[in-house]
Amino acid sequence: MYRDSLTFAGFEVVTAGDADRGYQLATALLPSIVVTDFRLPGGSGADLCNRLKQHESTEKIPTLLVTASSQRRDVEKALADGCAVVRLKPYLPDQLERDIRAILAGDEIPRWPFEYNA
Repeated sequence: MYRDSLTFAGFEVVTAGDADRGYQLATALLPSIVVTDFRLPGGSGADLCNRLKQHESTEKIPTLLVTASSQRRDVEKALADGCAVVRLKPYLPDQLERDIRAILAGDEIPRWPFEYNA
């Protein structure tokens, strides 16, 4: 769903089926942004963010993690592991597009929306 929506919005989208392939593609292609889910085969999206932050060529690539888990410990781990932005499902494709455009434009957006803390 996200791939199709972002492609329709004009983004070039490359997808990976698991965390290891995501890491391989990111280090080879050096994308403008990495969007990942928290739960991935072969490791979590938070672990992927952490690996990308540890690699010299990908450390500055912004990462956006989407998760169905609103548990504070999962969100805090993802942010501590280097995910630039964490968003909670349901997360509509138009919201993802707006966040990506803001991140790429260098606009300041909340790392974790405050309304989720209520």
